[in-house]
Amino acid sequence: MNGLFACKQKPFYESSIEIPGSVWESNKAATFKFSVTDTLQMYDISIMLSNSNSYRNSNIWLFVRTHTLNNTVANDTLEYTLANEKGKWLGDKDSDMWYNSLVYKSKIRFPQKGDYTIEIMQGMRDLKLKGINQVGLKINKAKL
Repeated sequence: MNGLFACKQKPFYESSIEIPGSVWESNKAATFKFSVTDTLQMYDISIMLSNSNSYRNSNIWLFVRTHTLNNTVANDTLEYTLANEKGKWLGDKDSDMWYNSLVYKSKIRFPQKGDYTIEIMQGMRDLKLKGINQVGLKINKAKL
């Protein structure tokens, strides 16, 4: 777990995965597993990304697959901006790395108690996407 993804509130769940050689292959999912015991609690889910200056794009497309308890799978296709129109990186900088917390879902409930899996895959045209160093998932209890 990288401390740079830390937040003031202790997350319900937080994990990050290092991308080997900073090359995220299109067929390699970052997989996160967690358990839910409270179906009334609302949650905010964020995707955490870190990239280096060697990342060639100003945006990133992600495919997010959520596996629920009754073997249903929910698929989302997401686009996030990582640099502004002038090419300046967004997010927090540390050395030569940029860290972004990207809102995925806000104020959602998990419908059943039990184990859930969220898989995140890069959806760019490059089969081997260079410059992405880390992918993470953070789930906080939503503030009402």
